[in-house]
Amino acid sequence: MVAEPLRASSVHAYYGESHVLHGVDCHVSRGEVVTLLGRNGAGRTTTLKTLLGLIASRSGSVVINGRETISLAPHQIAHLGVGYCPEERGIYASLSTEENLLLPPALAPGGNVDRRDLRHVSQPAGAARKPRHASLRR
Repeated sequence: MVAEPLRASSVHAYYGESHVLHGVDCHVSRGEVVTLLGRNGAGRTTTLKTLLGLIASRSGSVVINGRETISLAPHQIAHLGVGYCPEERGIYASLSTEENLLLPPALAPGGNVDRRDLRHVSQPAGAARKPRHASLRR
């Protein structure tokens, strides 16, 4: 078991010729929850996209679950068990929070989604529970 699922060192990212991340360093220890805070335009989303390979022009070191990923494509990084949930409307409004989380297949090596891992997920306060689609019943 990897003690440190994520470590980023001296990470730089570029949008075209614009240098948008300047030497980001961070790490996440097993069992730890880390939150990125900052004003609009501070680079929170860009940082996450860079760590997951969604920003193509990047440098430095990103180690996920013990494997260097800075040169990997996003689909290869996803196979290490990480993903990106966009803040935009990149979810299905007709599904519950749990159903949206369960939609992608389990990609981590040997990993099936353990539904017990999602027991803490609940609908936002005031959200109406929509009926489940028949194909999602298990």
